[in-house]
Amino acid sequence: MSASIVTSYDPALFVIKSKGYEIEIEFYDEYERWIARRGDLAVFGFNPLSLLGLIEVAETLGDQWRQVDTGDLYDHFMDQCADENPDNPAPPDS
Repeated sequence: MSASIVTSYDPALFVIKSKGYEIEIEFYDEYERWIARRGDLAVFGFNPLSLLGLIEVAETLGDQWRQVDTGDLYDHFMDQCADENPDNPAPPDS
């Protein structure tokens, strides 16, 4: 894992705490699961950065965030980057 990612964990946790969330960690053999809870909302991520991102999605889009029509932005950006950088194309679909 990139050191720059790990160094951003503390700021991410600081932001989560400043939003009023309680943070828990569940440890498993191969990974850990980070949980942020505030009121009735519980958000789960695999590290502090994913947790912060998912908190933002939940806060911005609400409880029904999976039903929001966002289009296929991920594939759009992957294709766009591959087109703009033909020497470094996007990985093939798995």
